[in-house]
Amino acid sequence: MSDAHSLGSLFGEAWALLMQPATWFVAAVVFVSGVVRGFSGFGGALIFIPLTASILGPAKAVAVFFLFDLVSATPYGYTYIGKCRLREILPMLAGSALTVPLGVWILANADPILLRWVFAVVVGVMLAVLATGWRYKGEPKPPVSFGLGLTAGIASGSTGMAGPIVIGYWLSSTAEAAVIRANIMVYYALSATIVDLVLFYKGLFTWDVVLYALIAWPVYSIGLALGARVFKSSSDANYRIAAYGLIALAALLSLPLLDRFVR
Repeated sequence: MSDAHSLGSLFGEAWALLMQPATWFVAAVVFVSGVVRGFSGFGGALIFIPLTASILGPAKAVAVFFLFDLVSATPYGYTYIGKCRLREILPMLAGSALTVPLGVWILANADPILLRWVFAVVVGVMLAVLATGWRYKGEPKPPVSFGLGLTAGIASGSTGMAGPIVIGYWLSSTAEAAVIRANIMVYYALSATIVDLVLFYKGLFTWDVVLYALIAWPVYSIGLALGARVFKSSSDANYRIAAYGLIALAALLSLPLLDRFVR
């Protein structure tokens, strides 16, 4: 974090941000992201980061998301530990923990436009596979989970969006929607904590990132509560349809060609 600021300076800078139209756009995106995350257990980053990266910049967008997610959705995810299958989560988490630092290094040094094109292609390919109706047979295997975790760690650190990799794996299984959602919620809570630690260590939680996160936090929390309430009345079929729709939306919104529409 940058140099210390007084409480008066904090409120002054926050007020200045609230007077900017871009801040209200970001707030609207935050609310939609919260609803999506509360409903499906994932997708918050898929909505927030692509839409705000052209305004805040990729590094700041990722840092802002993980910071307000840390005090809202991350604790909520930990409450699902008793409902998830840790034997499926831990191998993936171990792989992710190894490669998150590499992903953060890419975020800080690589061409952000190139990163977004690569992400869009990967998501599009995964969606095409899922749309065929293919399902994973049997229990997820630890070696496969670990390998996907390695990839997810790089994606989390570099783009903040490992969702398509993780959910593509679990949605392909025959488990019930409640189990899939619990696995996703717990995995993201654990992996997001790791990403937050790495972002803090690398100095990406700057003062303006903190200000944006403070503004976003209550809006995101309201969206989470609303989305969770909607999930309770949703069927397994509707859950999967919504999940596939979010993957497609992630691929679309990641395209740099759309930047001019959200600036």
